[in-house]
Amino acid sequence: MSDFPPLNALKSFVVAGQQLSFTKAAIELNVTPGAVSRLVQKLEEHVGTVLFRRTSGGLELTAEGADLLREVEGPLGAVADATRRLRDRGAKRRLTISCYPTFAARWLMPRWVRFFDRHPDIEVQIATTLTDIDLHAERTVDLAIQLGPNTVPARSSKGLVSDHLLDIDICPVSRPDLFRGLETPPELVRALAGKTLVHATALPGAWRNWLRSYADTRDDADLWNALGCIETDQGLTFETQNLAFQAALEGIGVAIGIRCLVDEEIRDGLLVEPFGFRRRSSKSFHVVYQRHRLDDRSAMLYRDWLLEEAGAMPSPH
Repeated sequence: MSDFPPLNALKSFVVAGQQLSFTKAAIELNVTPGAVSRLVQKLEEHVGTVLFRRTSGGLELTAEGADLLREVEGPLGAVADATRRLRDRGAKRRLTISCYPTFAARWLMPRWVRFFDRHPDIEVQIATTLTDIDLHAERTVDLAIQLGPNTVPARSSKGLVSDHLLDIDICPVSRPDLFRGLETPPELVRALAGKTLVHATALPGAWRNWLRSYADTRDDADLWNALGCIETDQGLTFETQNLAFQAALEGIGVAIGIRCLVDEEIRDGLLVEPFGFRRRSSKSFHVVYQRHRLDDRSAMLYRDWLLEEAGAMPSPH
């Protein structure tokens, strides 16, 4: 007898072991529960031991079954991933990119057509999320754009690669008319005290930190006195920066956010940076992916394009 078990039987065992149910495994494998049961029985005959026991609560792995599952589920998943990559070669490749909603709307989408024009054979799907996903658990995600410390090395641990994409500069933005005619820092800050501060949940404490940095760059007693009139925790808070920027566009108040995500409105003169000062964040945007994606031509083409687009952005002034 060959030491290598029947692959279909092994796959049925892994799914049944993960679900602890022949019925649920059958749904996932698109077969009948009876077929799963027979394949598991075939595997039990091959290895010469019982892998499951039936209890009043359902299926339960035996000690031998638990040991086998722990040993084979990772390698079997790797075989499935390798097979999928080979199958996709030469065919139209679909990439799934995970990123934050505001980043997708304000940075990726305006540039979208440039990648498609260059690589029409690669189909890109965006999956937005407010929180970072676990790339080990989300096997269908090829690349993720996530926040991380500026000190993250280009090659990270735990099987992940992290490439620096964009530095983050924080600044207030408003409609041009809100601060028209004001020039000195104390004048601007006193005017700010009479405006509505617009916050985004994704940037807690952004107003407080920015104002402190702004004042620290200037030796001006009048400015520090003016700062005492501002309650940085007051105002309106929105879930995303996209909504906060929209509030600024509508003249509701002064929003604070990531400068590179509001380039278009500033370029078109719809919003301005009234203070002309940006605070560099301790975090930056990174392109993160599993190390095996380094062998995926389509994923690397998209990564290289992201880095190229980021490198083409104007330097902060």
